[in-house]
Amino acid sequence: MITIPTTKQLFDGILADLQTEYGDGIPLFGKVFLRALAAVQAGKLKLIYLLVGKVQKNIFIDTADPENSGGTLERFGRVKLNRNPFPAKAGQYTCAVSGSAGAIIEAETTFKSNDDALNPGKLFILDNDFVFSGTSGSIILRALEAGIDSKLLVNDELTATSPIPNVDKTATVTAETIEPFSAEDLEVYRRKGLDAYRLEPQGGAASDYRLWASDAQGVQQSYAYAKTGASNEINLYVEATIADSTDGKGTPSGALLADVESVVEFDPDTTKPLSERGRRPLGVFEVHYLPITPKLIDINIDGFVGLTVPIQTAIFNAIKATLDITRPFVAGADIVDNKKDIFDINTIIATILNVKPGAVFGTITLNVDSVPVSTFTFLNGDIPFLNTISYT
Repeated sequence: MITIPTTKQLFDGILADLQTEYGDGIPLFGKVFLRALAAVQAGKLKLIYLLVGKVQKNIFIDTADPENSGGTLERFGRVKLNRNPFPAKAGQYTCAVSGSAGAIIEAETTFKSNDDALNPGKLFILDNDFVFSGTSGSIILRALEAGIDSKLLVNDELTATSPIPNVDKTATVTAETIEPFSAEDLEVYRRKGLDAYRLEPQGGAASDYRLWASDAQGVQQSYAYAKTGASNEINLYVEATIADSTDGKGTPSGALLADVESVVEFDPDTTKPLSERGRRPLGVFEVHYLPITPKLIDINIDGFVGLTVPIQTAIFNAIKATLDITRPFVAGADIVDNKKDIFDINTIIATILNVKPGAVFGTITLNVDSVPVSTFTFLNGDIPFLNTISYT
């Protein structure tokens, strides 16, 4: 990897080269001129070094910048994942409406979610005319704002933005027809691209299930295991991105699990012939698509000397960062030398001392789902989630 020098280092190097070339026999005017020349050349060389550094950075997917910054990240993704990052997806909702028989709600009629809805003040549109055959009916409204910021819940109400003859202005959500998703985070996209390069397709190994599941929008990671006590059955635990989870802890929705099942069974790449899109091996009788299980982590630190709010914040962030990469180990998909499935009191102590070297404190208590432990191994679909850190 090339090391980019500072402008001063370049300037001093050029001056040294000039001094070596001309010695001390340069008039005062010449010295001033050469210093100015060195400054100009140092600035130009700096630009060349920065360009070389950017090119070097963008020949590897793990360091590549996104295309909107002049990088190549999405190009790597298109090569290995056959797609760009998933854009945000707008939700669609089945809504109950009432009115007079024969009344019409015209296409492009808009509704706004009420103040007590999950996301108030969001606009939704009707794509097709609806004609009442009786005094009630159901319409499908599409969010005009893509992503989860316009997500609604069953029984949320919306109000028409303009009067509709012979129709009640209120619509009530009865079902989520299409689940909304946030735009795919570029670092999640990068990690999926890295997986596609590192994991070799094997016709049904754990690595294949991980690669297949990544084709479903909203998936953070997946963990495939042979089902205990059953032959030729797979348990596939699915972890959603925090933004697209049902609880803010990575738990996927039923719709997301259904999407994962769809892409595991059938390659979504429509450019391939049908004969090449089947995925699940014949020898697998059943795949069980399961949500991960968040394990709440509570930590108590006793007798911390010199505790301040900034130190508390730094410790919380450092322990959270450690837990964010603590995940179940999947043989055949994860690197043995990089196992990060254990969290214990020693890890907490090391993290605290890394944040504040020489820190003095007493006993540390670790609870996983309210059960005191000294160490815990996360297996199958168990995912740690930092709940609280308290001090006594």
